[in-house]
Amino acid sequence: MNWGRGNFTRSVAFRLILSYAVILCIPVILSVIIYGQTRGIVKYEIERASSAMLQQVRYIVDGELLQTESLAAQLAIHSDVRRLLASDAKVNAYNIYGMKQELNKLLSVNDFIKEIYLYSKPLQSVLSSETYLKEQSFYEIKHQTHNFAYEDWLELINRYQTGEYVLLPLENQGKIIYTPSYIRSLPMQATADSAGTLIIPLNVEKIMTMLENIDWVEQGQVFIMNSNDQILIQNAEESQISPSSYQEWSDRGTGTFTGIFQGMESMITIESSATTGWKYISVFPIEVFWERAGVIQTMNVFGLLLCLAIGGTVIYYFARKNYDPIKQLVSVFSRSSSQGTGAYLDEYSFIRRSVLETIQERDDMNNKNVQQLRVLQDYYLGRLLKGQGDRNVPLAELAKAHKLSWRTDHFAVLLFYIESVEGELKDLALSQFIVSNIVKDMVGDRLTIHFTDVDGMLAAVVNVDPDRTQQWKDDIEDNLAQAYEFITVRYKLRFTTVGSELQTGLDHVHLAFLQALEAQEYRIVLGESLLIWYGNIKPTESSYFFTVNDQMILINFLKADEFEKAKQMIDNVIQEAFQRDRSHEIARCVLLDVATTLIKMIPDQDQAGIAWDEWRPLKRLLSCSTKLEFQQELFDIFDRVCTLLRSRQNGQMSVGIGEKVIEFVQENYSDKNLSVSLIGDQFRLSPQYVSRLFREQTGQVGLHDYISQTRIEAAKALLLEGTSIEETSARVGFASSHAFIRVFKKYEGITPGKYKTIQ
Repeated sequence: MNWGRGNFTRSVAFRLILSYAVILCIPVILSVIIYGQTRGIVKYEIERASSAMLQQVRYIVDGELLQTESLAAQLAIHSDVRRLLASDAKVNAYNIYGMKQELNKLLSVNDFIKEIYLYSKPLQSVLSSETYLKEQSFYEIKHQTHNFAYEDWLELINRYQTGEYVLLPLENQGKIIYTPSYIRSLPMQATADSAGTLIIPLNVEKIMTMLENIDWVEQGQVFIMNSNDQILIQNAEESQISPSSYQEWSDRGTGTFTGIFQGMESMITIESSATTGWKYISVFPIEVFWERAGVIQTMNVFGLLLCLAIGGTVIYYFARKNYDPIKQLVSVFSRSSSQGTGAYLDEYSFIRRSVLETIQERDDMNNKNVQQLRVLQDYYLGRLLKGQGDRNVPLAELAKAHKLSWRTDHFAVLLFYIESVEGELKDLALSQFIVSNIVKDMVGDRLTIHFTDVDGMLAAVVNVDPDRTQQWKDDIEDNLAQAYEFITVRYKLRFTTVGSELQTGLDHVHLAFLQALEAQEYRIVLGESLLIWYGNIKPTESSYFFTVNDQMILINFLKADEFEKAKQMIDNVIQEAFQRDRSHEIARCVLLDVATTLIKMIPDQDQAGIAWDEWRPLKRLLSCSTKLEFQQELFDIFDRVCTLLRSRQNGQMSVGIGEKVIEFVQENYSDKNLSVSLIGDQFRLSPQYVSRLFREQTGQVGLHDYISQTRIEAAKALLLEGTSIEETSARVGFASSHAFIRVFKKYEGITPGKYKTIQ
């Protein structure tokens, strides 16, 4: 593609350069982040080193102070010291000499202390390792300064001291140096009046030498403060500390922080001694520590510049190298005459548009092929199920030609009967599509299954693996149960499935289809069921079980007015007729035989008054499709016959009963429990007799039919008002919408949904 003026920023080359530049920015950003982290680590290490150094000072000083206090405790209990403090007369010179020698020994083994002074209040004298003088003479030689008067000296040594460290002016090689000294009254037991005072000046030179041997100390300052915030030791003699620094150090706890000291930004570290309560403070200028960080910063900047230089060269090289294949692709697609010139496109957009158009053409062709193949597969499966395959071509080759993969030679056929939960099924094709796809998803993991439509009925050919021939039915039942639950809840559809037995070979698929059709008849008789297998209802060779002898027994029960026994016998015949091992045709013949036997028992004088064209008992019986309907119709015939046989009851008791029954039915037709037996109990008559009186007095059909017709008429009015089928069935007294749809179709010839559509 030719780049016009200003189009370079829209080209792939520009995008490659930009993307590589973004990638290059990643190490640059990481370097900046690492440098920041490095500064933090350096700062942390500096703080830790400063704290460690100060802790080292604290450990050494605290240890020496403990030894000093231990020495004071030893002197307090020394016998010679106790005699010196207890004596109120002149002390023997020999004893003085011995005590001096003892003090010299103590000084020689402890170089942390400068001197040991023992002040005796009774003698008003001070004993040291060098001299023994009166208190005033001792003051003039050792402590006399302008700021520390003799009275201050007396007040200090005569006051009761519990063991504190104070700064005392001390003469050292002709100079007065304020030296931290440990002072303690003797004896150590708390008394109203002490006998003397022990003063132990510390060896400041020793402490300073110890500080000088620690790293970084020469570059900063170290201060040691007592518990009264008085500086006892510092390594800078001329350092002046402002009151604000005192206050800040006093307020802060232990730790390291940055602050201004003597006009310079400094790192200040404070450590506190748990033994003496002293504070150890180190102050170092901040630039001392950042000297090494500056080297790191210089190296980091140099590395970034080098990275940018090398990265720019690499970006140019790879951008040019990766752009060459794109140029070749653009050249290939540009040769197609179908590509329009149009507005300027970058290379990626041009290639994308060309590829998408090619893929769209391919997909359109594939979709057409799939649709055509689906039609051919449906045609092939339909002819296979009906046994109309081409005899000149093997069935296996036809299956391959139609791209149907049969993994084994074991086949079964399933037929699906789909109904709507809410009434009439509106879109059969859509319902079959929903059921077939969901069932295929459920079953397809274990079995191979293909669906087709056979004369408006959804059929499926199942291919079963040899290793699953024992449990294939269980697999299908589990999967169909899951599919049924999902379809019923999501799509408001329900279906009944009938299945054949397992057959071997494609030429026996037609036999499996016939078995499924035969199982269909038992679906009609047995009512609703999720799955009916041909093997479970396959009829056996059975005899005609309602014999002439049984017929005579039923007639004798009716003649003897033993109606309950007769009813029980009819119920037993119905139950036996619907056993799984009974032939469907024999069962129908038996039930018709029972019905004709009952009709024969109607007295001759009553037969003329029966409206046979309206009743039509045999036609209604033959139109039954379930066991429940057969049972209801037979018992209705039985009730009519029993009513006529009981007609000898007093008719005057029932004058006008027909109008009362009509009124009762009109008021209570919405009650689900309303029946002929309930009406008989209401008027204290037998169900058969009240039904007979109702028919004779009103000229209506049977009482059972009148109840059903009353409910249907009320339902029609509700349906015209727009009420749903489910709500209508509940409001007019039906136990379920399924029963309502069946009864409505029986009397009106159409379903409630169709009736609403027509109206």
